[in-house]
Amino acid sequence: MKKSSTKSSLTLAWLVGLGLLGACASNPTPPPANGPQPVASGSANTLTVAQGEDPEKDPEEWGIVGATNDPQYTEVVNKVVNMVSDSRVQQMTQRRGLSLLDVTWEDTGRAQGSALGPNISDVTLQVRYVPAGQQRDTTALMPVIRFPNFSDRTGDVRADKFLLRMGNHKHPGKLKSVPLTKVLKNLRGFLSEPSSVLGSGDLSAGRDSHYLMSAQAVFLPIPKKGKAEFNPVVFNYQSAPGSPAVLTILATRQGTSISVVENRPEDGTIRGWGQELYFNDEGQRAPFTAERKSDVEKRIAAQGGPKSEDDRSALQKGADVLFLIQVPLKHRNRGRLGGALPAPAPMAEAAPASGGAMKSAADMDAEDESDVEQAVLGHGAKKGPFVEGNGLRLERDPNFPVRITVQLYKATSNGVVAEKDLDAIAKTIGGVYEHADFVGSLVIPDNDPARPTAWQKVPGQWFPW
Repeated sequence: MKKSSTKSSLTLAWLVGLGLLGACASNPTPPPANGPQPVASGSANTLTVAQGEDPEKDPEEWGIVGATNDPQYTEVVNKVVNMVSDSRVQQMTQRRGLSLLDVTWEDTGRAQGSALGPNISDVTLQVRYVPAGQQRDTTALMPVIRFPNFSDRTGDVRADKFLLRMGNHKHPGKLKSVPLTKVLKNLRGFLSEPSSVLGSGDLSAGRDSHYLMSAQAVFLPIPKKGKAEFNPVVFNYQSAPGSPAVLTILATRQGTSISVVENRPEDGTIRGWGQELYFNDEGQRAPFTAERKSDVEKRIAAQGGPKSEDDRSALQKGADVLFLIQVPLKHRNRGRLGGALPAPAPMAEAAPASGGAMKSAADMDAEDESDVEQAVLGHGAKKGPFVEGNGLRLERDPNFPVRITVQLYKATSNGVVAEKDLDAIAKTIGGVYEHADFVGSLVIPDNDPARPTAWQKVPGQWFPW
């Protein structure tokens, strides 16, 4: 199946080239309350491209405390999950030309006018917690704001603008800035186990003058004090055990984590759909964590100021950002969608969350006020070996572009979102696209100029592969 309801100055050097530092500011100035609601857009004047030498950094482990098995945390999670079925928030989001949903379509190769294609990925953000009265973990899908799934508005950003923080994959982990182009050219040089990838280790392609980019905001259930523990989850329809169709690269302020997506049963989620992606902590896998920026600031102030480079990066712009990078690979079409299956009915842009109920304006008036704020990303305890190439021979598929999804994380304890919150999110998402040389839809092109990330050579022809 495809696209069904189940488819669901120098600061952060890894963000230097893209210039997201200004775009990720936590409190952009919203328009006047009585003015028209803005469609997502950005101003290049608000974005700073920082310059400077690559830093050599040796961060200490970042300590975040908070229990995800607190019975009250279940209520927090449920409130955030139900944002997707909140008619008021849906309307507010749509007025800005955006969608609120819990499954996003982050495809490197989707056919024009279709929900199908030769390299298709579903992405969800899943928070892990122990429900009240239960003993075992479960997960919940988090709400995401982005441009509509089907039209998939993307930008083409020059490849030389992307820098990653590398070094967390080995001990001792000293972080430094490395261009993404260099990582792709010599993948094995940036792995905990270089022998886990067979072949040349060169996943670059001649087409890589630009990378395909999209941006989105993710809401996480974070109480006034505490944290959320989560994993990005990717289900690639062409991937199968022993034959991955994409390699994923996850990048945050704390480093970069590289792994293939094979859809192996042992890598599956509690929900049984998709592959959980982890932080690479010196060769061990660890879930990602998020905490309120205000809590981080208070904790660091209480200890007399930043004591490590990790403390300093937690206070800087960009601490809320995660890059989800997909590198298309040649594969043997063993997955669920090799290009021969018919298209099912398209998924609604925002299907109601399980167990959710539509809310009225009167209901919202009786609820708490918004406490949305910027999140600070970190990582949790080690949970076992981190799998990178899994001993496979990897070869880049040059027919498709590298896709980079820029995720901006927000904390909320009650799922209540104010107009000013959505104004800020729309401005931030739009600001990311300001760095693109081309912006539009590869799925529904409208007299667009030839884009360097385009893969379909015959307009209007479906499934040319």
